[in-house]
Amino acid sequence: MIAAAVALGGTFASAPAPAPSPTPPGSRAAVPPRDNHLLVRGPTYVYNRAYAGARTTVAAYAGRGGRATVVFVVTGMPRSTWGRRFGVHVHTNRCGRDPAAAGPHYANPRAPRGATLAEREIWLDVRVLPGGIGVSRHTSTYPLPSDIQANSVVLHAQPTNTVTGDAGARVLCTTISLANIPRPAVSRSRG
Repeated sequence: MIAAAVALGGTFASAPAPAPSPTPPGSRAAVPPRDNHLLVRGPTYVYNRAYAGARTTVAAYAGRGGRATVVFVVTGMPRSTWGRRFGVHVHTNRCGRDPAAAGPHYANPRAPRGATLAEREIWLDVRVLPGGIGVSRHTSTYPLPSDIQANSVVLHAQPTNTVTGDAGARVLCTTISLANIPRPAVSRSRG
């Protein structure tokens, strides 16, 4: 079972997934960067054998005013998950063998005091559709700093609790550094 998952590119917390070459820093299998977005395929680690067939794609791009949009796509989810909702969050650290290696949820330091947890963090909760596919998108409420410390996207076992932000055990993790999102050039017109 484990050998089959490794052959498919999945891993079980004890070994990183094999990476095709060349692989840009912060990704397991990245599509060559485009001028306006970052695209990474994963997962980098799978922490629950039931999800060995799952594949992820994370895309991110910067928009006006420094706000970023992150798109999360998961395919190959087990039939038992169809119709269920899962918490998906951007975390501060890269994925690792230990599910805790991804660190806590990223919280935007530019969010004003009193902003809700959902406004400060990047939540990409997804409902799995028949066929094992889920898609979600999040556009940041506040501009993201260029030195953003957001380096992974984690799919959790439960939906996100909107009060606490908790979503249960970490099921799989995809490493992506949001600091590498291509930023639009600032044009300055002279008058």
